[in-house]
Amino acid sequence: MEMIQEYLPLLTSSIPPALLNPLITVLSTLFGVVKFLQTHLTPLIQDAVAKPDLTSILVLVAILFVSFKILGMAYRAVMFWVTLALRLAVWGVVGLVGFWIYTRGLDGFTEDVQDWAQYWSGEYDRYSSEVKRFQKQQEGKIRSKTG
Repeated sequence: MEMIQEYLPLLTSSIPPALLNPLITVLSTLFGVVKFLQTHLTPLIQDAVAKPDLTSILVLVAILFVSFKILGMAYRAVMFWVTLALRLAVWGVVGLVGFWIYTRGLDGFTEDVQDWAQYWSGEYDRYSSEVKRFQKQQEGKIRSKTG
């Protein structure tokens, strides 16, 4: 505080009054807040130093709180990017289907979809018949071993 009192006359002569009055107001308010916190937090700090178990518990709770906050921020960041990627994919598919319809026309689009549906239903039927045949072979092997 002595330093401020020594340089106060220099401040009043070098800084215009329009800036000096708000500066003094801010500094005095800041000094009052620091004094208030010092008088009210000193007993709490002394108790924490006297009881290290309580201090370690409070530090662990604070670390846990900060960790959950950071984890929440990371979760929100990941979910933002995942949601963005999914939205881009959906709108990309919508755009591609729209372009497909634009280039082939509605009739060509329906023909293409019907052709694909027939092809993949044929593939499904072929693979399901292979699975049924394989299951019958396995049942025959099991019956021959037990019989």
